[in-house]
Amino acid sequence: MPGADTERLPEDAAWKRTRDFTLLWGGSGISQLGNVGAAIAAPLLALSVTGSPVLAGAVAAAGTLPSLLLHLPAGMIVDRFDRRLLMLTCQGLRCAVALALTCGLLVLSAPWPLLIAAAAADGALAAVYNLAEVTVIGRLVPDGQLVAAMARNEARHHTALLLGRPLGGFLFDLGRVVPFAVNAVLALLAALSIGAIKAENIRSAEPSDAPGAGGGFAECMALLWRDVFLRRVLVICAITNFAFQTIFLLLMVQADRQIASNAMIGVLFAASGLGGLLGSLAARRFLPGRQPRAVVLLCVWGWAAMTGVVALLDRPLTGLAAWAGISFIGAHMNVALTTYRAARIPDDLLARMASVNTFVTRGAVPLGALFAGYLLSTVPSTRFAAVMVAAITLVVAVTYTLRGRWVRRAVRRARRSIRREPAAPMLDPEIQAGTKSRFRAAENMSHQR
Repeated sequence: MPGADTERLPEDAAWKRTRDFTLLWGGSGISQLGNVGAAIAAPLLALSVTGSPVLAGAVAAAGTLPSLLLHLPAGMIVDRFDRRLLMLTCQGLRCAVALALTCGLLVLSAPWPLLIAAAAADGALAAVYNLAEVTVIGRLVPDGQLVAAMARNEARHHTALLLGRPLGGFLFDLGRVVPFAVNAVLALLAALSIGAIKAENIRSAEPSDAPGAGGGFAECMALLWRDVFLRRVLVICAITNFAFQTIFLLLMVQADRQIASNAMIGVLFAASGLGGLLGSLAARRFLPGRQPRAVVLLCVWGWAAMTGVVALLDRPLTGLAAWAGISFIGAHMNVALTTYRAARIPDDLLARMASVNTFVTRGAVPLGALFAGYLLSTVPSTRFAAVMVAAITLVVAVTYTLRGRWVRRAVRRARRSIRREPAAPMLDPEIQAGTKSRFRAAENMSHQR
């Protein structure tokens, strides 16, 4: 029957889109799991081969710095080219990099230059892949499931961090090449999973139709400036990411002084990953139907409360529980922000908008870590540093709350003034017609003169 066919088509299309999202989600998950394990194993290998903490730190930095620096150009690339092809290419190249590193470790006695080069290459490829992935999620799920899809993506990220770090250490104990060989296999499986995606609507505009780099970023920044919500959330996330590095470092200092077991310290700090995972799962139920501004308001006040707990109690166990709470709240913020962007930002600017957001918010992390080191070396106690962070977070929460109220009051005043302003009186049609005829007669007389 024709009616039955027309009813089935949307269901079939929705099923195909959900299937494609599952392929993307699963492929990205197994790739990230292997990548996190390799990222933990690489500094351990550099430390075991050279005995130099400096080289171990260089290997760790090589994996994060290119990803941060390349986010802006990566956004331009993703918006201009076929996103599915970009993701396939990135996963294929990541597999090749991991395979080359595995082979190099088998033949080289001093592989630390290869470790740095491989970490830098993988970080650059990850920047492009992650932006391409986050911009296609909205096209791979039905309209009513966008929040749930973003929450699943956030949960996958925290799960990979939670499981990948101990997995990397376990595989490294089996053999120094094992984590990187496993990473190569998982990257290949991820490429095969992404290759099975059939959705044609995840392709970007053709290069000839896409805006140029300068014009595209100028349009992106103009859109960011006009969108009050995005602009304020960007500032909030940058400030809090900067300040939270002090919380992380002071908790590390407290744990090192008061907890004897390094293994127990590692387990306790894994609580942040667990908090983020639980937060992303809870966001699927909490966020649908709620205004983004209300979600951000709850998040900033929740962060203020958690940092207040750290400052008030000044103990590593309660502080780490509060740190898990910060991650729980942060997962809600991330899901709300990515959902808002996917729903409001034009598709041809989505990757660049995400790249600007990531560059600003993640760029605050190393600066905050550097500031935290100097702060903790100068203040009289860790509690003093925690009070400073709590005060900063409280100022952010109060400012965001009052700023929103001022804007709403100004809008209400403007609406009232428009309603109260009297309308211009309308002339009677006969009087208006007579006035026009007199004007025409006067104009004709002036022309005759």
